[in-house]
Amino acid sequence: MNLRSLISMTLTLIILCTSIVVAEAVSIATHGQHTMALKNDGTLWAWGYNEYGQIGDKTTINRSTPTRVSNIAGVKSIAAGYAHSIALKKDGTLWTWGYNYRGQLGDGTSIDKSEPVQVSGINNDVKAIAAGADHTIALKVD
Repeated sequence: MNLRSLISMTLTLIILCTSIVVAEAVSIATHGQHTMALKNDGTLWAWGYNEYGQIGDKTTINRSTPTRVSNIAGVKSIAAGYAHSIALKKDGTLWTWGYNYRGQLGDGTSIDKSEPVQVSGINNDVKAIAAGADHTIALKVD
């Protein structure tokens, strides 16, 4: 097999994997250099640039194909900041990961996280989320 054939097969596989995840997606979020897809089964998948852990797979390795976000399921809504990710679970809890220099993860630290962490100080009463470049917004039920 020559290099051209190998490259062609690799690109076909990447497109196929991405297509399968996106075809089952009920929501897509992207900002900066990473993308997330929420599938109809409540699982979350991400790919792209991952220097700060914004893919959520416990690494900082860039991903060219959809990778399942670690330790989170039952997601109903997603949002993406420039280099951080946000998920609202069906139970109303808020989870974040990625870049945290300005405290945008809401966990009381400024340490980047490569897997989802629950936002502290907010009970399970969040009904909507949004993100900007370096901030996270949660709308509570009350």
